[in-house]
Amino acid sequence: MDHFKQRIARFKAPRRVVIGDLPKTATGKTQKFKLRGSALDGGATEPLPLGPSSA
Repeated sequence: MDHFKQRIARFKAPRRVVIGDLPKTATGKTQKFKLRGSALDGGATEPLPLGPSSA
């Protein structure tokens, strides 16, 4: 997160970054509609920390 804070305006920086497995179809394509749905629902329950944070 420090990378974002140093390079872009505070209001443009993401509040959190969630890393995990992406939902895929049988052919290996990403199911974007499921990603949009989970983003609207609040995403994952526990975001993974990317490193030391000063927040």
